[in-house]
Amino acid sequence: MILYPHPPGFVAIPQSAHALLAFQLADHWGNRTTPRPAPRADVLAAVLLHDAGWDGREVPARLAADGLPLAFDTLPDGEREALWASAVQRAATRGRYVEYLVSHHVGTLATGRSTTPHAGFAAAEEARRARLLTQLGADPAFAQLLRTGADEVNRAVVRLTDAVAVHLARGSRGRIVLDGLPQHDGPVDLVMTEVAERTYRLRPWPLAGRRLSLKAEGRLLPSERFGDEATLRAAWDAAPALRLGWTLLSTGEPAD
Repeated sequence: MILYPHPPGFVAIPQSAHALLAFQLADHWGNRTTPRPAPRADVLAAVLLHDAGWDGREVPARLAADGLPLAFDTLPDGEREALWASAVQRAATRGRYVEYLVSHHVGTLATGRSTTPHAGFAAAEEARRARLLTQLGADPAFAQLLRTGADEVNRAVVRLTDAVAVHLARGSRGRIVLDGLPQHDGPVDLVMTEVAERTYRLRPWPLAGRRLSLKAEGRLLPSERFGDEATLRAAWDAAPALRLGWTLLSTGEPAD
């Protein structure tokens, strides 16, 4: 769950809806300066499934220690490995390369967290990827992308579409810098700059066209601390669905 401020309350956006937001980005990823994902179907599947471990675990909403719905950044750290493992398992049913990309993504999350060690989980996923790379390297359909660096582009697409979608769903303000945007002449920083409500300019522009409209659906909850699970459940059941929209702009493209 990601909580988007929406006075007088907030919109609770499930992780699966966040993944669909990331998918919309991946679906338009690439242009003359930014490499496109390939094989496209596998990469888009990985983007859509990168948080699939949350499916069925966050609706109805659970109560966090702060009295708000449990969000991705307030989830108890001890529950994360089960979510990551489930995402990889679901990805594996779509294909080995989809499994590999999602394993790489959750492995990065595991090694990047400092509150609780996840070294064992990260090592197991690294071993999984080693086995998959051996298999994929022997498959002509994947051997070339592993030799040429196209795999690095694909992994960056999963990581960056996730990161951009998180910032949109959280309502991040100001200027956000994300490193490692692949360009044909080498990686650079991707800079997101808020220019209006739910409107951001991306530089360099990594997408097709000059602007992109995105949508995600959540539930509008009141801005309050819930005293117990029953109160939150009642508020969740009564909360209306709300579809939020964002606009991404290239350099020089006017904001509406």
